[in-house]
Amino acid sequence: MRLPSTVTRSWCKIHSMLIRTATLLLALSLSVFAQEKKPKTGLFPEDWKYTLAPGVTSKETVYYSDGIACYAKIFFPKGFSAQGKTPGVVLGQGWAGTHFSIEKYGARFAEKGLVAMVIDYRGWGESDGFPSVNGSAQRVGGDPHRDDKRYTEMKADVVIKRTRLLPLKQVEDYRNAISYLQGEPGVNPDLIGVWGSSYAGGDSVVVAGLDARVKAVAVQVPAVGSATAPSAPFKLQGRLLEDAIKRARTGQGGEFETGYSFKRMVDVETQQATAEFNPMNSVAAIGTRPVLLIVAEKDELINNAKSPRVFYEALKGPKDYIEVPGITHFEMYINDAFERSSNAAGDWFVKYLQ
Repeated sequence: MRLPSTVTRSWCKIHSMLIRTATLLLALSLSVFAQEKKPKTGLFPEDWKYTLAPGVTSKETVYYSDGIACYAKIFFPKGFSAQGKTPGVVLGQGWAGTHFSIEKYGARFAEKGLVAMVIDYRGWGESDGFPSVNGSAQRVGGDPHRDDKRYTEMKADVVIKRTRLLPLKQVEDYRNAISYLQGEPGVNPDLIGVWGSSYAGGDSVVVAGLDARVKAVAVQVPAVGSATAPSAPFKLQGRLLEDAIKRARTGQGGEFETGYSFKRMVDVETQQATAEFNPMNSVAAIGTRPVLLIVAEKDELINNAKSPRVFYEALKGPKDYIEVPGITHFEMYINDAFERSSNAAGDWFVKYLQ
């Protein structure tokens, strides 16, 4: 039986509409799926937000690292007393990061009864930069340098450098922050821990390896180096050697752009400094002190099996290894992953800083 032409045309229109609708729905579904699967590439102000728990307080302060004023924010637990003996923790952020994105960890640790000091490294965030003499300094009055007179009055143009990203300098900043926190009234100077995220995970374990004052460590999505790195010194050559020569002869090397959340210029010296920095070498020096590692199952920046897991297996003291399922590197800082990681680290310090 042959259908009337009007019915045929109507059916064709309906069929065409159904196809277009189905295609549109499929495109929308694929678009949403793609957005959901796209990894987070940094931390931004909407990720930094937090609310202080009832009774938790905070203050901004300045600590000094090699004479340079550095910013810190200290969080105090409910009922904190300057006459008490509360354990303390120093917290640092990772590659090109600042205190803003990790304040909420300090707030969470204080909620659990700890004093938490969140720091900016020299040259980053609210901290002052590295002073550098521009050109040659001139002695006032023309007096020569004398060993029996250790201070010489000079005149010079000074540049404040904010392009240095050097892990061993960050380690120094951690250690100076520990010294500051030990002097804070009400903090137990014998119960200090360190926490670090991402690249600062490596900083933290190196601090512990160098500094016996650190009694407990917790790190997340940590860049803790490699067990397969060559044991020989890093071979300085090519562009890095050229830049080292330029720095030594002129006082200033080149720069390059880096960063995740926000792009910034840093010194080429950074590439040499990071190549020579392997936190894996700190395992033996940490000894039997407790270390917690929290990793992201889908971490796109760090190979968990070849770095944090290897580090964990080599530890001799109390240890734990927590893998948060289904998340990428920067997703550790938000939503349920933040709740899990911050609570696990806070509980770790409460357990071992006593």
